[in-house]
Amino acid sequence: MCSVHFVTSCLLIWFMRATLVSSSYHHHQEKRQLELPSLPVLGSIFKNKTYDYVVVGAGTAGMTIAARLSEDPNVNVAVVEAGIDYELSPVNKILVDTPGADGIGCGSSPDDAINDAIDWRFKTTPQSGANNRTIRYARGKTIGGSSARNIMIYHRASKGSVDQWATLTGDPDWTFENRFVDYQKSVSFTAPKHDLRQEIPAAQYDRLAFTQANGPVQISYPNTAQPFSKYMQLSLNEKGIPTSQDFNGGTLKGVQYAPATIDPKDSHRSSSRAFFSAARSRSNLVVYTTALVKRIIFNESTPPQAQGVEFVYTLTGLYDKLIAKKEVIVSAGAFQSPQLLMVSGIGPKDQLTSHNIPIRVESPNVGRGLQDHIIYGPTYPVHSIQTLTRLAVHPTYAISQYLNFTIRQQGPMTNNAADMISFERFNITKLNLDEASAHSLSAYPNDWPHVEYLSAPGLVGDFSNLFKLNLVAGTTTGKEFVAILVALVAPQSRGSIRITSNDMSVPPLIDPGWLSDPVDQKIAIEAFKRTREFFSAQAMQPILDGQEYLPGPSVKSEEQILDWIRNNTMTMWHAACTCSMRTQDQGGVLDSHFRVYGAKNLRVVDASAFPSLPPGHPQSTVYMIAERAATLIKQEQV
Repeated sequence: MCSVHFVTSCLLIWFMRATLVSSSYHHHQEKRQLELPSLPVLGSIFKNKTYDYVVVGAGTAGMTIAARLSEDPNVNVAVVEAGIDYELSPVNKILVDTPGADGIGCGSSPDDAINDAIDWRFKTTPQSGANNRTIRYARGKTIGGSSARNIMIYHRASKGSVDQWATLTGDPDWTFENRFVDYQKSVSFTAPKHDLRQEIPAAQYDRLAFTQANGPVQISYPNTAQPFSKYMQLSLNEKGIPTSQDFNGGTLKGVQYAPATIDPKDSHRSSSRAFFSAARSRSNLVVYTTALVKRIIFNESTPPQAQGVEFVYTLTGLYDKLIAKKEVIVSAGAFQSPQLLMVSGIGPKDQLTSHNIPIRVESPNVGRGLQDHIIYGPTYPVHSIQTLTRLAVHPTYAISQYLNFTIRQQGPMTNNAADMISFERFNITKLNLDEASAHSLSAYPNDWPHVEYLSAPGLVGDFSNLFKLNLVAGTTTGKEFVAILVALVAPQSRGSIRITSNDMSVPPLIDPGWLSDPVDQKIAIEAFKRTREFFSAQAMQPILDGQEYLPGPSVKSEEQILDWIRNNTMTMWHAACTCSMRTQDQGGVLDSHFRVYGAKNLRVVDASAFPSLPPGHPQSTVYMIAERAATLIKQEQV
């Protein structure tokens, strides 16, 4: 047994120890995928090509919807996924399953794409708000989608942020209270194991937030808490942020350990692939992998009716099509759902005509209104506690901890790193904003925080490659590092998705528009100052090992702070709202049941459908809307 664990450990460390990976590895990985056996449930050219429902994308929303629809044995469902099943590749399985590896391959630099067999390798346009940097934007390309790549934090939106959807959609069903049951359906909750965690203060939670939770996605707490999180919590308490009981009942205020999508049975990541595992034996569910949808097929009626999809097997170049007797459901994510609508003839007239795409439905807001959360924060050297810097610098320690994870389910690799989070709403009158800016910020519901703070037990910097950053700094200084990260969770800045081709194989232009709004710039500066206050707290002093490492005490003025933020800001990978579910007079692409305006038998269900991006981490809300969509589809087909 130990020899097997040692081999897998070395594989993981080998991947962590580099920039690691050359183009020869990628060639080898692609060749290996060609040799992998197909699972019985996976689609092939021998399968029936007509289904009741065709779902585009086996990600967080798509796999959830497909599993729910296929609960009816009289309904046939096909899922078309461009990526592979990560479990068929031992290396990708290790990287996905290990919570402590969640930051590997997600950096802003292209050289951090070490597991790009399951990543789209997207990058943004040059961002003026980030000093014209082009940022790599990691997105899951596998069964599970981005729920197989994310940081696993699970909490729900604030009550007011969901209640706002009722106004934006014109549908009173979209309130937090009404949708609370859908928040619970996908997940099962396990309380923290305090006997293993030994954390002080202990993690708190609200069991009432999970009274009806019996779904396949597992929510729990790492068996080992990050040592830094204790000091962060006490420091935030000292500086006026109280401890919260829980972030799953509709309130985002205070500081607390966050549960994560981790399976308590083996401490592995739990993603929407759990729906796939639960449903894989059903003969009425087929998942086509390495199958990139090229366009939605419509008939010539008015309004146009979706009849299926055309796709290409990416490993062979062979084209095929699937027919949908009832509906096509697009769950391709905030970048590719609008792209697929546009290349299929639904979108802004100027974009369609410029790429010789016949207009099916002129829908000017497809791809517009992109919302996202950015993240950044100062780094400090520490002593007396273990951080992720040690894992990067000392391979023998990393191997021992991976063995600790695989054999005993303990140690830092059981932990998704950012296990302590906090939310804060600023006093708007003290921000010295002009009248228009103050009005725009105060338009958010009163329970909507402006910023989130996250524990980061390692050096972060510009997020280019977290392993390399910690390896270099830890080796040259002999120290370990921590950061408190800021996320702007009430962003005013908006971006867009535009196409450059009528071919889905060509990535769209991704322009998040980060920090383009002056209000976001002001909040970013104030939140940065706030993190420095936290590090000045008496509770933090026992572990600090010198002055601020990044950006350093010489960065003092607001102009200097903003410039540093621009040079180091990174996405939280929360892109949303590009096919927004709103009334048409408020810029909607979809009605309140996810149906595309102007088309029949076509829905979009994923984060692109959000009317607005809630504060914090959206995966719980993606599961929620998927559950709601599945219920609506079932009801409407009766």
